[in-house]
Amino acid sequence: MFDYRSYTSNVLFGKGTYSEFLRRLQDDQTLLLISSERMSSAISELKNRADEKNLIHFSKIEQHVPRPLVDEVKSLISSRNIDRIIAIGGGSAIGLAKAIALDNAVPIAAVPSTYSGSEQTNIWGISSDVGKTTGRSDNVLPDLVVYDPDFTSSLPKPLAVKSAMNAMAHLMEAIYAPDSNPITTHVSLLGMDYISKGLDELSNEGTLTESANENLMMGAWLAGKSLCEVSMSLHHKTAHVLGGSFGMDHASVHTVLQPYVLQYQWPFLEDEIKQKFISVFGDNPPVSLKKMADIGGVESDLNSIGFDKSDISAAVDMILANPYSNVAPLKEDRLTAMLESAWEGKIRKI
Repeated sequence: MFDYRSYTSNVLFGKGTYSEFLRRLQDDQTLLLISSERMSSAISELKNRADEKNLIHFSKIEQHVPRPLVDEVKSLISSRNIDRIIAIGGGSAIGLAKAIALDNAVPIAAVPSTYSGSEQTNIWGISSDVGKTTGRSDNVLPDLVVYDPDFTSSLPKPLAVKSAMNAMAHLMEAIYAPDSNPITTHVSLLGMDYISKGLDELSNEGTLTESANENLMMGAWLAGKSLCEVSMSLHHKTAHVLGGSFGMDHASVHTVLQPYVLQYQWPFLEDEIKQKFISVFGDNPPVSLKKMADIGGVESDLNSIGFDKSDISAAVDMILANPYSNVAPLKEDRLTAMLESAWEGKIRKI
């Protein structure tokens, strides 16, 4: 017996889908565009299609969706009735769109330019001086997602690797989630296969080929779906703590943490779950995950991405602050050892 809820959105996937999306836009709608100026080509296409007097463009994008930024957007649109939000960019742009839709239920069209997976979830997050607050609301789930490979094809290799590893983190925790089921498990394993293939090709070719890009986009789609349909635990809690409270780069934190969190969980996983990881990553999945980052040429320890070892104790306190379900018991000494291993970049039994 299992209980499964599917969260649906309309998906356009493949080259040219952004142009198709623009053709489908309704006339006379007031649109809020959230996108940085680096997406200038896509922005110009949209402005050529939409009535400029009905298009409001907000271009300041920051990681972890700071509360002052949310308030600034709300002030900008306070006198307008927004019919649709269009978010073009990575998880930060899409996250800001979600923060605006949270209380207003404005439909979101997301055009991702990374593999973050945020476009497939009903999860929102807003950071402040006291840390990052997250939650779930169907108001923030984009009703339309446009996966056009042209938006990710120019990702620099390090960013592509870290963004794909970010997606892999969603899939990893979905496999052992307490509310997983045969559907989510199948989707998660499929997503892992796509991302593994994409990362292998990216590492072997040294550049983001067309097939690697499309494999990573497919994996990111399935990762976001998994993230939405089951609960996350220690990995994501730790990533939010390090990102929201210590200002660490989101994708870098996800990339670094995976091997060490999986090592923390490993003794408490059922044999059937262990075999699922082994079927994708080989005999030692934590080591394989670290090798993915190393071979991809990106940082695989907390020290290298600027985390101060003296902050480990404070981070552990925050991780333990609000109880949540996790496959392994959450113990101060084990969590400290986990973060020390992650800081050193050495996988060891905990």
